[in-house]
Amino acid sequence: MRRLRAARRRLLHGDRLGSWNWRSLIVSAALLGTVVVSALGAWAVRASWLDHQRSVEQALDEYASYAALTFAREMATHNVHLRVQALAPVMGAAAYEGGSLPLAGLAATARPVLDREMDFANDPQRGVFRLELATGRYEGLEYAGDSIAARAIRGLVLARRAALDTAQIPLQGVVPIGGDDPVTVTYALHRPADGRPAAVYGVIVSWDRSGKILARRVLQRSVLLPPSLVEPARGLGETPRLDTLIALRVTWPDGRELFQTPARFTSTAEGSYRMPGTGATMHATLHPALAERLRGEMLNDDRRRLQVALPILSLVLAALTILHLWRERELVRARRDFVASVSHELRTPLAQIRMFSETLLLGREESDEERLRWTAVIGREARRLGDLVENILLFSHIDASRARFEPERTDLGELVEEAVEAYVPLAASRRMRIVADAPSRIYAVVDPHAMRQVVVNLIDNALKYGPTGQTVTGEVERDGGWARLTVSDEGPGVAAADRARLWRPFVRLGKGGSNAGGSGIGLSVVRSLVTQHGGQVAVSDAPGGGARFVITLPLASGAPVVPLPLRDVRGDGATVG
Repeated sequence: MRRLRAARRRLLHGDRLGSWNWRSLIVSAALLGTVVVSALGAWAVRASWLDHQRSVEQALDEYASYAALTFAREMATHNVHLRVQALAPVMGAAAYEGGSLPLAGLAATARPVLDREMDFANDPQRGVFRLELATGRYEGLEYAGDSIAARAIRGLVLARRAALDTAQIPLQGVVPIGGDDPVTVTYALHRPADGRPAAVYGVIVSWDRSGKILARRVLQRSVLLPPSLVEPARGLGETPRLDTLIALRVTWPDGRELFQTPARFTSTAEGSYRMPGTGATMHATLHPALAERLRGEMLNDDRRRLQVALPILSLVLAALTILHLWRERELVRARRDFVASVSHELRTPLAQIRMFSETLLLGREESDEERLRWTAVIGREARRLGDLVENILLFSHIDASRARFEPERTDLGELVEEAVEAYVPLAASRRMRIVADAPSRIYAVVDPHAMRQVVVNLIDNALKYGPTGQTVTGEVERDGGWARLTVSDEGPGVAAADRARLWRPFVRLGKGGSNAGGSGIGLSVVRSLVTQHGGQVAVSDAPGGGARFVITLPLASGAPVVPLPLRDVRGDGATVG
């Protein structure tokens, strides 16, 4: 009785549940803390990611602005170089006959240069001119001889007379001649051999036409983007032309378009540069594919993966936390039901023992036969109580990994017969019978105490869930190098969907689930004990209906099997051979 009280106290008031709750609380708090940290980390990574994205977009715009700036500078440099070449004779201090440079000589020198670079011969507004400073006389060739052009050019030159004296390169200006059709005038001061300013010489070209031609020349000869951006490795073909990587457009202050590359892109990578002096604005747009490739490289794929991974990790951890808490709640509920069920299981045999023992002590039996029957009830209930306590202790040791076995060579037939004999009174009280087909000399190296508990659990389950009048059969047989132990009943059986979870602790099937009898640990103990003895256990449908539990254990070497007569143990205790 001391052992029984200790087991019951450990079951109802033990510290295992409490310690488990504390561990569960710590695990849940750790998971929740990890979720919070992961969420904060994901938020920080996202904020950093958005900031990095803004920086990348700004960098792409800077690339486009750099292209526009480079284009403007290349056009200005090329234009200056062209003007110097065309007006080189004017800038020199060479002496000419009569003290002045003939206008025809300037035209002969400038035309080849301008024709090569600006298609000067086909410019409808082309021309050269000379303006004598002493007399104000204006002389022009071709279009420059027009009187309107002469007055406009004379006004431009005289307005910038002071700048001419110190200019190191030819000056340039735009003159609106003939309405809205302006011309570009490039001019320089000529000093003869005596060094005194004598005349101003200049060249006239169409403003729009010359600008477009000059822009095309610059695109053919210049690299407006860093070399690393135009490598074939960028995936845009073999050494692509500049106008396939970037779209350029030049507009004047009034909005009119001077130049536009054939390609027109719609991209978020755009930039511009306003040329000082002329007021022209250069607009540049990167190719969408190039911008996307640069964006992908600069955004760094690892950071992108991290940004995606952290929120996913947070969700996974949150799901794990919820799952853990849900399982803990289910476990607490199962343990609570287990305590209630075991309390009921313990209370029933204790009540029977107490009632019949007190009745015997009071001497109320009417005959020796009645006294023996009551004594048998006390013995039966005590045995049942002992099996239940043993089951609980075994489960406790197995759950805590403290189970210790003493294996020995055991006759499984005798072990099954003893277990069946022990349950004859219980079967009789429920109007059931047990049939044992257990030949001796089928040996296995097992702990007999543990293996008896396995058989007892299976028989107890069969009697508990089977109908009145059923037959429970216990069998032992050889199967090659294995011993097969089978317990069959004629109850409702086990559905295929429930067979996997049948072996879990605290799971009870059958009549009413948690309201059915039993503690919910019997089959869990069976599986654990069989597995630790190197065997296997499975459940299937019995041939005549009901459940059939099959245990296979490795055989030990022994004598040949000697068949024994079939024992039919009926509810009335009679044995038929």
